[in-house]
Amino acid sequence: MEEDISLRGETGRVRTIITNAVYGSATQICNTTIYINPVDSKKPSEVLGCTVKGAQIKECSFDKIMDRTVNVRVNGTFEVHVWYEAGGDTYVAKNNAKFSEVVPVKCLGGESYRNKKILSWISQRPTSLGASVVNKSGTPTISVQIEYGLGVEVMGEAMLNVISYNQETEEKRPEEDIILNTLEVFNVDAETEDDDY
Repeated sequence: MEEDISLRGETGRVRTIITNAVYGSATQICNTTIYINPVDSKKPSEVLGCTVKGAQIKECSFDKIMDRTVNVRVNGTFEVHVWYEAGGDTYVAKNNAKFSEVVPVKCLGGESYRNKKILSWISQRPTSLGASVVNKSGTPTISVQIEYGLGVEVMGEAMLNVISYNQETEEKRPEEDIILNTLEVFNVDAETEDDDY
C-alpha cells in the first residue's frame, strides 16, 4: 500500500512493510510431583537416589489469545529413574512422566500481528528436589518433586508503515552547498603536495 504524504515541505510516499517480528517472550519455572509404583509390588523402605533425563517438548499451542497477553500451552515428557531399598535389596523403578503447562506471554505492543508462531524450549533441565516414600491409597509409593523451566517466544507478521523519498528529485539545501564547498577547499592534488617538500 502506498500513499503520498507531505512532511517539512517535502513529498514522500508511505509504504507498508510486512516482516516477522517478536510478539513477546517469557520464561517460567514449573514444579510437579511424580508418583512411582515400586517394582513387583516390593514395599520400599528408603529412597537411595533419583535422576531425571530425556526431557523434550512434544508440542505447543495457543491456549488463549487476549488483547495484551497470549497463553501458550507446552506439552512434553521426561524420564524419572529412582533407586530404592526394599526388603534388604536394591531396586530401580522408572516412570515416563508427561507435563502440560500454560505460559503467559505479554505483548510488546506496537502494530498488530498476524500468523503468529510459537518457539518453545526447555530453559532449565528437570531436576529432583527430593524423593520420599509416601502412603498413597494404602500402598507405599515413591513421591518425587520435580522442578524445570520452560521458555516461550511468540513471533508473527507485523505491518510497518515507513515514509520513503526519491533522492534524485530532492532539491539541494543551502547547508549542503556549504559542506560541499568546504570539502573542495581541502582537496589536495597529490603531485602538488610532493613539490612542497
